[in-house]
Amino acid sequence: MTSRPRLRTYAPLISAGILLALAVARLWTEAPSADTTAYMARVAERIDAMPYRIGRFIGVDAEVTPGAVELLQPNRILQRRFKDPVTGEQFSLVIVHCKIAKDMAGHFPPNCYPRAGWEATEEADTVSLEAADTIVNASLYHFSLDSGLLPTRIDILNFFVVPSGPQRYGSDMRLIDLASRSAAGSRLGAAQVQIITPRGMDEATRESIWAQTMDVALPVLTEIAGGTL
Repeated sequence: MTSRPRLRTYAPLISAGILLALAVARLWTEAPSADTTAYMARVAERIDAMPYRIGRFIGVDAEVTPGAVELLQPNRILQRRFKDPVTGEQFSLVIVHCKIAKDMAGHFPPNCYPRAGWEATEEADTVSLEAADTIVNASLYHFSLDSGLLPTRIDILNFFVVPSGPQRYGSDMRLIDLASRSAAGSRLGAAQVQIITPRGMDEATRESIWAQTMDVALPVLTEIAGGTL
């Protein structure tokens, strides 16, 4: 008989706990603050200003699939194919910036490309890139797609950029997980960069493309990594 009064005694505490949980949940979904909105606008402007020429390669925008937009809810997506008009050599550049860091979770080549029919041909390699005075550790993935004629083989250089935490660049999904652990960190968003080259491209050309692309993309990367400061 004493259990009912005790339950009524605890009821306000339980209700308060539920309201607190709902309030915390709202932190993840409410509209960004004015400062975050300004930051998102600066990042978008930097991505929009990316040049259509990288070295001897001329870029053409590729259509972004509606599914990618719906899935990632991006602040901006750049998807551009670059081609040397003389030699015909080409590569592709993808930059995705999400408004919410946790929206990027799980979305990187080892997960996304196999779902689209690509097969990993070997283990990923680790590549160190330089962006001004910053060393960026990226992963180089190798995929093949059998279209029924000749297989298409590509290499994907991939890394993330986050605006919070002690490490701002890296290729491990744990970087996104760490950025997503707090509401403030997650609401600053996250970015992913992919440089896609054909498997048969010679090493010197490929490394030159990586270096030149990093130089051109540096304003974008530093803006993202700088956060709201």
